[in-house]
Amino acid sequence: MARTPDLERRQELLDRIVVYLAENGLAQATLRPMAASLGVSINRLVHHFGSKEELLSTALRRALDQQIAVQAEWLAKNPRLSLVDLYRKWWRWMNESPENLASIRLNYEAAALDPKVTGLAGEVRADQIGVWRHEAEQRLIADGMPPERAAFEASLVKATFTGLIMDLFATGDRKRLNKAFNEFLDRIDAAVAASR
Repeated sequence: MARTPDLERRQELLDRIVVYLAENGLAQATLRPMAASLGVSINRLVHHFGSKEELLSTALRRALDQQIAVQAEWLAKNPRLSLVDLYRKWWRWMNESPENLASIRLNYEAAALDPKVTGLAGEVRADQIGVWRHEAEQRLIADGMPPERAAFEASLVKATFTGLIMDLFATGDRKRLNKAFNEFLDRIDAAVAASR
């Protein structure tokens, strides 16, 4: 069944909002400049998304869905990818273009900013990290790690990867961070091997 034109316009607008937020950030996101940049009225934004908080929450869910779709494409081509393989692909993907890195930065900004600034609910903020921590846990289990150990290791893995990404945002020192990243992957491999 075909989508209605209004739903299609909403989805198209939502994708443009995700790009806008990735380029401009969440801290100063207000409807008037966003509407002007997107060439739409504030009324159109409100019509499609309600409040600013609902617009931001919907856009962040869409951004996560887009990233999950990137990973799903990799897994469709090779369902046996390990957690290390996936992190290697993510690191490459993030460093391929400023747009890819900006989309990742949006997740971290949403998680880190004070909710008084963004108006984002706690679960929306937590999902920016939690979805990927849960994914890491499931991958570690699939790689042969016992579930109780995988939950702990996934927290360490996600925290380390987050730290590397934050360092990349702050310094742009890819040479140093590529070395650290490869060491990080070796440590994941060692943890998986030791847990079997």
